[in-house]
Amino acid sequence: MNSSARNSRKLKINLTKRLIELQAKGYHFDYLILCNGQLLCIQNNRVTPVGAAQIDIVDQVFDRLSRRFKYVHTIDTGNGDMGVMITEAICTAWAII
Repeated sequence: MNSSARNSRKLKINLTKRLIELQAKGYHFDYLILCNGQLLCIQNNRVTPVGAAQIDIVDQVFDRLSRRFKYVHTIDTGNGDMGVMITEAICTAWAII
């Protein structure tokens, strides 16, 4: 196995481990950020305004397929729904950087 393939697999394993850790802490939902500044929960289709949610960046990984960094965020909507969002930009409740 060449070092490129080994590194790619290692990054995928690190991301997978991180997501499993977050699920164990109660982050069970997956979120997308919509162009209108709202968060969409993929599992239950609930929409939450970005400003109404607690968004924290918890990790950064390099995606070798897209050749871009991906940022892992935790989302807490305040109504008990907690989940994870993976984006190409750093997102906060106030801005997308």
